Amino acid sequence: MIEMKLQTKYFNLIKNGFKTIELRLCDEKRKMLQPSDIIKFSDIENAQRVLFVKIVRLHKAKTFKDLANIINIDSTGFSSSASLITTMEQFYPISEQNKYGVIGIEFIKNESNQTLGHIS
Repeated sequence: MIEMKLQTKYFNLIKNGFKTIELRLCDEKRKMLQPSDIIKFSDIENAQRVLFVKIVRLHKAKTFKDLANIINIDSTGFSSSASLITTMEQFYPISEQNKYGVIGIEFIKNESNQTLGHIS
């Protein structure tokens, strides 16, 4: 199981079903992700709040601008490509994007919030 922390607003978007693609730098940890892997997301402000999701697809690109052209923006929790790019560049400078690439992790949420075998 892979563990990732999320800011509360992004955690809540997943919890409420408005976000099904998580955006990250494609660093060494993310390069190992595979469809069907389980991710445990925890709220950075309250580690007791957790969600379990199952990866269904990985979208890779050089930069978030490139990624925005190949994914459904509505699934990311952003209202537009411009807001996605601007926000993600605050987390990951363009120099890091060019060095590692980026990834859109598409997932399904486990409604019962159980781990591993309980996700279908």
